[in-house]
Amino acid sequence: MVRNLKGKIVSPSADPTAADDLAWFAAKADRAFRLRDPAPLEFGPLGDPGDGFSWRVLVAKLPNGGRLRLPISLAWDLHNDHAKDQHLSMLFDQVAPGEAKAALKAKSN
Repeated sequence: MVRNLKGKIVSPSADPTAADDLAWFAAKADRAFRLRDPAPLEFGPLGDPGDGFSWRVLVAKLPNGGRLRLPISLAWDLHNDHAKDQHLSMLFDQVAPGEAKAALKAKSN
């Protein structure tokens, strides 16, 4: 089960989580997506993720150096560090709103 909420585009120096994402992508230049736990109140109160699920943040690297962050509810036993770009890309395509997909596609143009 995947539930998505409204995501937000974040500039590289907007907040501590943005700085952490920037450093993560700098260290893993071949990656376009990251899955991590949300910071406290990063998206405000998210509510109950559902039985057997936990809130995560799907981070997509944008062509302008910013990142788009989407809160999503995923099975609790999925480990963030095991998520591969191929799978996160498919997940992004399933849950991201149209404007987020368009921002990411600008990278290939």
